[in-house]
Amino acid sequence: MGRGELAMSSVSSVEPAPGLAEPVSTVASQAPTPPRPAAPRGWVARGGPQAIGLRIATVLTTPMPTGLRYRLADIGGSAAYAILPARARRARSNYSAFAPGDRATSSKLARGAFRNYARTVLDFLVLEKLLDELKRTPGAISLEPLHRALTAGHGAIVVTPHLGNWDLGAAAIATCGSPVHAVTDPFGPPAVDGLVRAARERLGVGVIPVGPASTKEALRALRRNEVLLLACDIDKGGPGVPVSFLGRRVVLPGGPATLSLRTGAPLIPGYMRRRDDGGHESRLLEPLPPPSPGDATAQTAELTQAIASSFEEMIRAHPSQWFAFHSLTRPPAEGRHS
Repeated sequence: MGRGELAMSSVSSVEPAPGLAEPVSTVASQAPTPPRPAAPRGWVARGGPQAIGLRIATVLTTPMPTGLRYRLADIGGSAAYAILPARARRARSNYSAFAPGDRATSSKLARGAFRNYARTVLDFLVLEKLLDELKRTPGAISLEPLHRALTAGHGAIVVTPHLGNWDLGAAAIATCGSPVHAVTDPFGPPAVDGLVRAARERLGVGVIPVGPASTKEALRALRRNEVLLLACDIDKGGPGVPVSFLGRRVVLPGGPATLSLRTGAPLIPGYMRRRDDGGHESRLLEPLPPPSPGDATAQTAELTQAIASSFEEMIRAHPSQWFAFHSLTRPPAEGRHS
């Protein structure tokens, strides 16, 4: 149930442009960067057995009826809820935002999220089939805000929470006719990560791995009037922007807002949700309005709060499809102070 593993990751900060203030560093980000570990050697160390397991799971899952696939996922998700008490406890705490003081409702939402996450994992194995179904369903893909935004020539940044099937959402956006790139964390050992990356690229989603060059690659893509996809509802430490989110003060990455300010690319909130009938629906909202005149720090804070508010609206509409198995808050001494 690794939350960050099957997710697009936000660029947490970018190099400041002229006139843009550099994000205030946290204590952690000021510490010396540890040396990058050497790449694992050998078939086992590189994840060969796991990669074979993933291939076998894909072969078994592809012909499986949706109902059976989801029944198996629900069993696995319920089991994970039972055997991962720390994650379940964090999830219940997060979902208490939707029913303060009602532990039964928080627990029900948390169990539902574990099951929905397991469904999303199995859905990843049949993404091509799901995308074909999506294309055949009238109104299931809505890309009009993106098409309008790209006419300005500055690219577009689609921001999303970890809500529903974000990989299928990325594939749906990749049907827009313009190149699409997702900034991603590695998924497991190299052999497995290679299979996951290949699956995304087959669906038209270019992968920008998180690393020293990811910011420059993201900037180049936007300057070519292309689309950048960022999932940015998780605080991964380091520089960030405090925002109000689900009734709490949390820290979210400031990278999406800073990229937008630096390039002129609009920020477009979007999500892919699972319908009650088992189908999916992709939605892009209207671009966020530009920030008020002011210095770069204030503008970054305003845009990041706007992202958080748009995420909250999506999540409140579909709380059990939001995968919040991480802690939303960090110690108050950390993060950027507005």
